[in-house]
Amino acid sequence: MTATKPKPEGRERLTAAEAQAQGHVPPGHVWDEAEQQAVPRGTAIEVAQLERPLELATHLAVWKRNRATLVAFVRDYLEEASYDAKGYPVAGQVRDFYNIPGAQTKALTKRGGEKLANLFRFGKATTDVVDKTETKEYVSATVQVTLADQYRRPVGSAVSSCSTAEGGFASERAKKKYGGDYRAALNDVVARAAKRAFVQAVIVAAAADEVFTAAEDVEPNPEPPAPGPKPRFPENFGNLSGKLIAETDAQTLLTVANWCRTTAKNPQAVAPILEAVEEELERRRPDAAEGDELPF
Repeated sequence: MTATKPKPEGRERLTAAEAQAQGHVPPGHVWDEAEQQAVPRGTAIEVAQLERPLELATHLAVWKRNRATLVAFVRDYLEEASYDAKGYPVAGQVRDFYNIPGAQTKALTKRGGEKLANLFRFGKATTDVVDKTETKEYVSATVQVTLADQYRRPVGSAVSSCSTAEGGFASERAKKKYGGDYRAALNDVVARAAKRAFVQAVIVAAAADEVFTAAEDVEPNPEPPAPGPKPRFPENFGNLSGKLIAETDAQTLLTVANWCRTTAKNPQAVAPILEAVEEELERRRPDAAEGDELPF
């Protein structure tokens, strides 16, 4: 490192040009006329930025332009979900965002969050599990995601959690998947918490809270198994005999499920019917997690 020459003593104060001409300014430095000494160029730029007064009119113009760009991006480049007759997202068609029934904000999915991050040139800097619980009966995880810009400067972070107490892990289908031991679900729990934190971090970093709230979207299985025959009610099941369970309204399914649990004389005989009905009701829930096709 080149030593800085001491500032001249007992003479007139030097201008920047005079100091440069007399060799008082080493490479990578500039002359501070107020202090009459050379300072690193980066320090001088930082001080100048900090001392610069706020230009609210300029900032307002930039904010309006950026917001208009964000709104246009959402309109022209993000795909909205498809909805069923009740206004809930259709499984496998959640896409980039969806409207929350009864709310004004849009729920941003992971796929939409990735597109928004790409627009702002944000990427994941760190993903840290900051807390977790792992037992046979219960697993939870809290994850923090920090984003960085193209210069690797942190631009925003968020913390989110997931646990097996959520409805998606309580279904009969999920219990079969994990074999009754929720420690097998740890990877899924961490992954969901991380994706939620990522989406929220993107919203924070892009200052898009006015437009979006966080949701979750996980890519469906690219090779789903071939579907089996659709379950039907048994032929001796009253006016529902032979009817497809998937074509039965929700209220009727709830009534059947309650009857199977509390009134049926032979619970074991109706257990397959109860399981099929519960799976259908679970599939219709807007936050169902089976297949990871719907936000949760």
